[in-house]
Amino acid sequence: MARILTFFLLGLLLLTSSASASIKEVQPTAPRRKVSKPVSYRLIYAAGVPCHVLFVDLRSKNVRLQAVRSADLGGRFHTFAEFVRQTRPLAAINGTFFDVRSGAIICNVVRNGRLLESGGAGHTFSLGRDRKVRWMTTAGRAGGRVNWKNTALAISAGPTLVRKRKIVLCPESEGFSDPGLFREARRSGLGTTKSGRLLLVSVNRPITLGQFAKSMKALGVTDGINLDGGTSTGLYAQGSYISKPGRKLTNVLVVRSR
Repeated sequence: MARILTFFLLGLLLLTSSASASIKEVQPTAPRRKVSKPVSYRLIYAAGVPCHVLFVDLRSKNVRLQAVRSADLGGRFHTFAEFVRQTRPLAAINGTFFDVRSGAIICNVVRNGRLLESGGAGHTFSLGRDRKVRWMTTAGRAGGRVNWKNTALAISAGPTLVRKRKIVLCPESEGFSDPGLFREARRSGLGTTKSGRLLLVSVNRPITLGQFAKSMKALGVTDGINLDGGTSTGLYAQGSYISKPGRKLTNVLVVRSR
């Protein structure tokens, strides 16, 4: 009986230690750096993955999000640095998917109630004119069939990583079949938290979509999607390029001061 009790206590101790280790996987490895009052940056190990994270307070009236295309600046492609130089944002991250030959954006992009680019793939992050976030299931539905009237910004991408605090990975059902998406690669993503913060996340080492989903959940994301990644991965925070794309882009998501 004493031996059985000893094994039971040892098992309980190991189980407790394992749980504690899991909780401690999200640890800051650098001090919080303020980019502006409503925007800050941290390097965080989430589920064992080093994540570069920009926190944006969506409740602040001092910032606004904007999707910027190459066409808005003139031309089909621009370097990430050119996007930054011309828009002068507080922060920026690479946007959604595009055809690398033609430059055509293949997912929805909305600005000020106007559908700029239309596509039928992916899940959609939408920010209303009332500054409220809405996550929209738009896979299989063309952007022209959605009412964007009260939308300040919307961008579709994917696949979905986290939905309602649960990891969700069903790329094919969201219209994604490119084999390159399923290999280990650098990653970019965005997600929102219960407290109303937007997280712009970049991972500079190759990881799988499954690893990225676990990291996003560990960061406290309640809903989140994968953005275009690989050689498109780019993250900027006022004066510093945290992640640099290896090719020219056709769209980025910027955080600007009002």
